[in-house]
Formats: sequence, structure tokens, C-alpha cells
Amino acid sequence: MPLNSNIIANADDFGLNASVNKAILFCFEKEYINSATLLTNTPGFEEAVQIIEDNSCIINVGVHVNLADCRPLTNVPARLLNADGTWSLEQTNNIFARFSRQEQKALLQEIHAQINNALQHGVPVSHIDSHYHLHTLPSLNGLFLQAARHYQLKLRLAQTYREGSYLKYWYRKYINQKLIDNGLNYTHKFETVALFLANVQARPAGEKVEVMLHPTFDAAGDLTDHFDKPTMQNWINYIRQLQNV
Repeated sequence: MPLNSNIIANADDFGLNASVNKAILFCFEKEYINSATLLTNTPGFEEAVQIIEDNSCIINVGVHVNLADCRPLTNVPARLLNADGTWSLEQTNNIFARFSRQEQKALLQEIHAQINNALQHGVPVSHIDSHYHLHTLPSLNGLFLQAARHYQLKLRLAQTYREGSYLKYWYRKYINQKLIDNGLNYTHKFETVALFLANVQARPAGEKVEVMLHPTFDAAGDLTDHFDKPTMQNWINYIRQLQNV
């Protein structure tokens, strides 16, 4: 039994490496997920593209824009990079970051290049999000909005639970409303698996929700979530309950 159409279970990090690629294909085959976002500047990208081409069960593929690690596809100002030419997460994942016009132009070109890399490899891109949720940061959110409008793609919402900070909560509400006002959102909410499962019984009928997973196989060959191990098992248990109904 496939997931209900109002639930988007998205596997982030497609293309990260061979283990993640194998796990994401497995999850599509088992109908644990119905969406994935593809990293296009990572070692496993070419393999992921071939997997997409060879397997019709893989649907709803987006681009997981990566300004966090590995090397950029374009010439990016050195200030945004580590000494080895990889992205400096310290510079890009900074809520107080201020980028010059030149840096903003370079970052937008890189976002475009990563989307173009998927399109040029024949991937039918349906949406975009970002590695480490960098698209929600004040210094980068506007660039992602521009890219989404340019390519006529949908963009992932920010999570809106409080996390102990009302300021963060209201900021995320604000940027989500900008997405909605521009017609760029593809769900009503974006949640972790834990938050989704905690509220599954009380969810309004027809509310469209995206949940995030990071499938991989561990050293023992078991399917897991490479950010939070219990997440994958909790999700599989939920899907199996649906399949047994």
C-alpha cells in the first residue's frame, strides 16, 4: 500500500555515496518513501542518476542544493571555502552572515549550476531543498526564492515547531508565508518523523506534510537513518501499520 498522497516522505542526500544510494533505492522499492532530493556535487551523483534512470519506482526527485560540504561546481569566492576548496560550513551556515553583492551573485550561480547539473543529466526535477536547511537562513533564503521562481520549482518549507525559541518559530513562520504567497510551497508543513508521528492522530484531513529521512545501510547491513538511528525504524513501523490496514 503506497503512502497517502498528502504525505511526502522525502529521502535527503541521494547521491552522497554508494550506501545512501542503495538505501534510497531500497526504500523506494519497499514504498517507505515517495520522494528524494539529489546532491549534484558529490561522489555518488553519477551513480544516483543511473539508479534514477534504471528504476521506475523512483519518483518525485528534487535537488538537494549543497552549500555545506564537498566542492562547489562554480567559481566561488575563497572566503566561502576551506583551504582544500570545499565549502566552509562555518561561513555558509551562519544566521548572522552578510554576503557582498559579488558573493550573493556567486552563490546564486552555484545554486543554478547544481540544479542545472541534475537537469542536464536528464533528471526530471520537481522541487528543491538544501543540505543542512541553509535555504531557510536570512542571508540565503532570498537567493533560493529567486532560484525556485527562475526554474518554476517548488521549495521546501522550514520546520515551525518552537525548539525553545519563539524568535526562531516566528521567523520560520514568516519565511514560510513568503513561500506560500509566491505559490512555491508543495506542502502545508515540513516535519521530522518524530513530530509527525506525535501528531498523526490529530492531523486535519487533507493537510499535506513532508517528513524528512536520511536512509543508509550501516556497517552491519541494516537500514538506518544516518542522522538519527531510531528515526528510520520508527518510520518503517508506521509504514508497516499502514500496509497492514
